[in-house]
Amino acid sequence: MKIKQYFWIVCGLVGMAFLTGCQPRVIVNLTEHYPARQADSVMVYEMGDSVPAEAKVIGTVKVTDGGATFAYNCLYGNMVSLAVKKTAESGGNALRIDKHKEPSFWTSSCHRIWGSMLLLPDSLVTLDAVSAIQKAELAKDAELASLAKEQIRRHERTINNPKNIFSADFGYGIVTSEIVTDRHTYKNKGGFTADLAYQHYWKLIGVGADFNFFHTSFDEGFDIDLLYIGPNIGFSLKLSEKWRYDATLGFGYGNYKESAWGDSYSEGGIAGRCGLNLEYMCAKNIAIGIKINAFTMSLNEPDGYQGGKDDFYGIHRTDFQGGLRFYF
Repeated sequence: MKIKQYFWIVCGLVGMAFLTGCQPRVIVNLTEHYPARQADSVMVYEMGDSVPAEAKVIGTVKVTDGGATFAYNCLYGNMVSLAVKKTAESGGNALRIDKHKEPSFWTSSCHRIWGSMLLLPDSLVTLDAVSAIQKAELAKDAELASLAKEQIRRHERTINNPKNIFSADFGYGIVTSEIVTDRHTYKNKGGFTADLAYQHYWKLIGVGADFNFFHTSFDEGFDIDLLYIGPNIGFSLKLSEKWRYDATLGFGYGNYKESAWGDSYSEGGIAGRCGLNLEYMCAKNIAIGIKINAFTMSLNEPDGYQGGKDDFYGIHRTDFQGGLRFYF
């Protein structure tokens, strides 16, 4: 049997990163042009505020994330401040917030606002002792204080991370490397997979061990079994009181066994494995979870094998599993 395909698996620990390379993006669409004003002469109408009928729209402004944006620059006060400054540069003396989207895990880590830049008669401009820019700064300070409290709560959750975890998972594995036999070429061949693991954590970082089994059968009448056992290093993060995430990376011993018509062939060697796990605590010491694993193992090339320079001879597999976790 020949297993042949050039394939790279990129596997890493997943963590939180704050990137500082970009500023929020400000998009302005002007319909009329007026001389620039001082930013502290602009008043702000929040969503739902009543705007005088005499207000004239001179353009729109949108403030959104600029890609990799540092969290500090994404605060609501900072985004409003940028919109106010653009309104002043465009000659407006009032900004109406038309739409506001809060940060979301799925879309953007930034507050995003859409606004109309207005020109009001001077008699209708009522400025408080605290300017709109100053109010935006105060709002930013309040949001920073709230973020600091959330960081403290997150730290407390990591302290409460389970120290010892035993998990049992079962599911479906897919051999993503190409398997070539005399009669067929198999791509994405599936089979049964089971996994047992133990993990010990010191707050965020831990070590553990994995045992994994995979079995699949082929039309030609032979079976393939893959065993793996080895240590790992893990990263764990408790997302809330009930949800926990971890990622593991390990290298250990892999065994490949091929059986057909009472005969078998096997070989062992070094194998690599990484996994991503998400679980929900349904009782004090019990959780249910889902796991995605990637497995790779190099095999000895048979006599007469004519592979290319960059060909990989071995097994690549991805597992999709679910099961139970026990904390103790």
